Amino acid sequence: MQQSKRGKKKVTLLSATLLSATCMIGSGWLFSAQLTARYAGNWAFAAWILTAALVLMVGLCLARVVAIHPVRGALAQASALSYNNIFGMPFAFANWFGILMVVATEAQATTQYLSSAIGSSLLIENYRLTTWGKVLALSILGLYLMVNFYGIRWLTKINNVVTVLKIFTPLFALTVLLIVVFTRNQTGSNFSLSSNQEFEFHSAFSAIIGAGLIYSYNGFQVSVAFASEIKKPRRNIPLAIILSIVIITLVYLSLQFAFMEAVPHELLIENGGWQGLNFASPLLDLATLLGLHFLALVLLVDSVTSPSASGYTYLGASSRILFGMAQVGQMPRWLAVLDPVHNISRRSILVNWVLAAIVLANADSWAALMVIVTGYHVVSYMAAPISMGALEPNTRWFGLIVFVLLSLLMLTLESSSLLLLCVSLSILVSIYATLHISGAGIHKLIVFTLPFLTYLWILYFVSSIWLVVIVSAVFYLVISSRPYVEFCKSHNMERGG
Repeated sequence: MQQSKRGKKKVTLLSATLLSATCMIGSGWLFSAQLTARYAGNWAFAAWILTAALVLMVGLCLARVVAIHPVRGALAQASALSYNNIFGMPFAFANWFGILMVVATEAQATTQYLSSAIGSSLLIENYRLTTWGKVLALSILGLYLMVNFYGIRWLTKINNVVTVLKIFTPLFALTVLLIVVFTRNQTGSNFSLSSNQEFEFHSAFSAIIGAGLIYSYNGFQVSVAFASEIKKPRRNIPLAIILSIVIITLVYLSLQFAFMEAVPHELLIENGGWQGLNFASPLLDLATLLGLHFLALVLLVDSVTSPSASGYTYLGASSRILFGMAQVGQMPRWLAVLDPVHNISRRSILVNWVLAAIVLANADSWAALMVIVTGYHVVSYMAAPISMGALEPNTRWFGLIVFVLLSLLMLTLESSSLLLLCVSLSILVSIYATLHISGAGIHKLIVFTLPFLTYLWILYFVSSIWLVVIVSAVFYLVISSRPYVEFCKSHNMERGG
């Protein structure tokens, strides 16, 4: 942290990198190694690399937008700043709601691991939180609220300490598992299983969403949400994104190898390969199976600290996103009031906390909630290449590639999850349109919100890869064209709400 000219604290490159890295070691690392193996087999490593490359491309697009508009909740505001606040509604809602749901997902992950540790149905029964499970999860949410209520200075101080613990635990688990791998006498390698032939390259692509890889990497954008509070944002934000992604990719690749090779060979054969492996709490169950009780204890502690650190950081990020939406008239103006002492919107934090509690009370398993959350993340990512192309026309071809890749990724969502995504965004935008119809006019609401919603519904009804590529490319080139961008800017609504 460093002092700015106005006397307010600014986040340094180190703290910005740690903010992103912290969120990329949340609940994802506790579950994704097993899920990725089940989805992709030996192609699991390709899945991690593909995901890292994709989020890095999105991050670079977003960094260009932030370089021009270093504002709070930049990803949610990006399309509003480059087009207008009506056009930006679907992206803003997807970004805000996706990050908001992560807060609930992290509390769900901690509760699920604790339930497995005590070996009873006291907290979770039939894959749903019990009454006691909900009480515990809501108590965890209460801790997230306390950490955020006193501003960025307290959050980053706590986060810098917790990050050391969060980095230590995966490295410790990785070291112990590698020692097991290289010292035990096991007949046959898990990577030589005949069942691995069932997996192909497309398995790696489908694992990006299904196995929680996008979910695990989503923390890269947290430093962007704090853009207005970061020292030298034009330089430090892209550096924080790149450094955090590279570091976490190395951790995840190593952990994937250690997990896949440490699972007893006989167990895999009995279960018919990776697709039959189904640990409730993967790393904890594996450590217990191998007799590594000290590691199991460390993992149990980490199942509280890692998701919780991500949870309170995401609550802070989502509050800044909601604040940003209120500033550009996409949410009620009273949410854009900053606390004069701590320089945060406590109203936004409280609103997000209540909504996260509602989501948590209706949550199923971690994996089911994670897939839905990831769908919102991917839609919100689409704002980055679109806004970059609108602000800097010379970057449109790079933006086109990123946008098409994100569109293809949407095809890997289950039909029911994609339908839920399309319906929920349509409902949210419809509510917004109803509230603003007198000020904006029905024609503006239709012209600016209908194109992207229509495009999303096309992705739901069309399954042909090449047709999706063509439609996505045409859609991107049209909405990022100078005439359309200028048309949107000339019909912007007054800020407020």
